[in-house]
Amino acid sequence: MLLGIFAASALLLGACSGSDDPAPAKSGELTVEPEALTLADEAAVQFITVTATADWGVASEDTSWCRVSPSGGIPGTSEIKVTIDENKSGEARATNLAFRIGNDKKLLPVKQNYKVEAVEIADPAFEAYLLENYDTDGDGVLSTKEATAVTRIEASGRGIRSMAELNTAFPQLIYLDCSDNDLTQLDLTELTRLTYLDCSNNSLTELDIRNQQSLATFDATGNPELKEIHVWTGFKPGSGFAKPEGAEYVESEIPTPAGYRLIWADEFNEAGETLPSTDKWWYETGDGGWGNHELQDYVSGGQYNGEKLALVSNGTLKIVAKKIDGKVRSVRMNTVEGWTYGYFEARLKLCTGKGTWPAFWMMPKNFTTWPGDGEIDIMEEVGYNPNYVSSSIHCNAYNHSIGTQKTHELLLPTAQSEFHTYAVEWSEEMLIFYFDGQEHFRFVNDKKGDYDTWPFYNPFYLKLNLAWGGDWGGAQGIDEGCLPATYEVDYVRVFKKIE
Repeated sequence: MLLGIFAASALLLGACSGSDDPAPAKSGELTVEPEALTLADEAAVQFITVTATADWGVASEDTSWCRVSPSGGIPGTSEIKVTIDENKSGEARATNLAFRIGNDKKLLPVKQNYKVEAVEIADPAFEAYLLENYDTDGDGVLSTKEATAVTRIEASGRGIRSMAELNTAFPQLIYLDCSDNDLTQLDLTELTRLTYLDCSNNSLTELDIRNQQSLATFDATGNPELKEIHVWTGFKPGSGFAKPEGAEYVESEIPTPAGYRLIWADEFNEAGETLPSTDKWWYETGDGGWGNHELQDYVSGGQYNGEKLALVSNGTLKIVAKKIDGKVRSVRMNTVEGWTYGYFEARLKLCTGKGTWPAFWMMPKNFTTWPGDGEIDIMEEVGYNPNYVSSSIHCNAYNHSIGTQKTHELLLPTAQSEFHTYAVEWSEEMLIFYFDGQEHFRFVNDKKGDYDTWPFYNPFYLKLNLAWGGDWGGAQGIDEGCLPATYEVDYVRVFKKIE
């Protein structure tokens, strides 16, 4: 303790003595060549020549993409290497190389441009309009970044013959005035945000606005050859809508839920007798019981020894369970594609007979474990309880193996003799199940972020199958006298929410 007091006293005395003050750091002169760097978006290595009269140091102010070595040098002329990463950010970026010599600091600016991806515009008049209004950096190119920022196009009377790039280049468009031009076609499929559309006084012969359900103002007058304007289900023109006298609004032949658009469908309308498209469907095969002690053998390719058990004919798909070679053979088919959220619907006529178990359901695209990754049962029915149809969900917290499944069953008296629609509307908020367009069951996301109670935010694919027997289908025995049994599918459709 005493030694510490003496040491502190000595420091205090030293601090009070002007004779012991440290000498100021010596300054020096430093020059660099070049004095600034401006680079393209590619990765690069640049060399800087440094001339100094004293020891010096250097550091990059942003080492995440700009690095320098060595970090300093001695008097004289030397060289440093600057390493620049590729700029994939979509934004120009800048930093400095900070040189120090004595108490002096010198900054060398480093700027790097981003890669400009040009939007190719086929029509010269349309291109000229876009460059005039949206080439914000004045480089003579309309970049994808510039196009993506466009929300209004007011290109009336510009002699434009084509706007073929609207869908791909301008996803944020909400206002489109292309009146008084020379357009013969106008594809708006992906422009779901439009609230204003004036395409009057062109040469359009057909127009599809089914996905423009937010339109408040629409003018298609002055298109004398325009006969059909395709609109959404339940369409009612507002006061801001105007069309040529000879044109009519035509609703889609495929009824579409309000606020949705069709993105995938199989209508099973192929001519003759054929198998389902392998571009849309794949088959699960085998007779291992499938976790439910089922008795059927699911066959590959939708057929067994040349006999079609997934037969497309006369506008429907027939999934057949039939005893062949001493075993009941059937089909379990799945969509190639998967989706996260949407409205999923099928029109079905169920089979009859004790032992049958038809289903229309969904499983995770990236399945690893059941029930943890979830299961969505849109429609199930067992033949011993005819016409009682049900919908269910399964996950770790809620599943039939522990008696906690969330499900609802109701009587649909003609389910086995007539076609009915079965659907689920799946969003981030909940799953809502429908029979013939009427809600009968919903499961709400508890928003706890718990995968055990809500694993339903990953892609799921659709499944159609006809099981035979098993823990549920065979709970009251089976009757092979009902075979062959046919489960009939009129269509399967997938709709996506319009944003």
